[in-house]
Amino acid sequence: MKNSKLSLSLISYSLIAFTLLSCVTENKTEADCPDCPCTVADDNYNNGIILPEQARKLYLNYEKRRVSLIQDYEDEIDKRNSDKEQKVPKTDNQKSNNANDKDPNGARFDVARYVYYDYEDLKKYMAYIENEAKLAGEELSTLRFYFANYPDQDKFPDGKEVVHRRQNSIMMSPTVKRNDKDYIFYTDDAGEGKRRIVLLKNDFQPEGNKNQDTDSKSEASLAPSFSSAPIYAPKSTTKNEGNSAPPPY
Repeated sequence: MKNSKLSLSLISYSLIAFTLLSCVTENKTEADCPDCPCTVADDNYNNGIILPEQARKLYLNYEKRRVSLIQDYEDEIDKRNSDKEQKVPKTDNQKSNNANDKDPNGARFDVARYVYYDYEDLKKYMAYIENEAKLAGEELSTLRFYFANYPDQDKFPDGKEVVHRRQNSIMMSPTVKRNDKDYIFYTDDAGEGKRRIVLLKNDFQPEGNKNQDTDSKSEASLAPSFSSAPIYAPKSTTKNEGNSAPPPY
């Protein structure tokens, strides 16, 4: 049941993948511009492209196999919390606030069906992670889409508002290759305006020094501070905070 919470519609990833172009040149082939720094548009590109009919089937599969499971899970949590509240005596003010929080129609938990990002912002993100890799003398190997779920609380630890409480989401993280294995990473200061890659495990924990850049003499901090960081401080390459629907509408 818990694993099902982290499942998202495959159509979401198909739609997002189409947007991940940081720079394109129209109506040309790669041979027309061998030294062009931009991605060249290919009119015949079809890698992973699916028809709307197949996309709808995948969308409905998610609805049949996941939506009801997530609803049951979240509704059960609501029921348990409601039962606990009924056992605790409340002041008149608390009763009024609770009444406003409840859905008068008794609607079930509204499961998010897709996540979306601003197209121009995605292009800026792609340029950002490519530049971080370039400054570290690295090449990106893949871009991962992690399943995620927002907490049932008002704010994140950094003080930002949790807009989509309890809803599914995704996190994007680029990877670099080490010994034929892909690693997610953040970057850190390597001195003289250069960056260095700090490898992370699949669960975003530090990988350790065995697979780090052998040219770097300094050890990676296990708990770097990314907030209000100067230009050469640790920088994360993981993106989240997209919009989802529903809710809120």
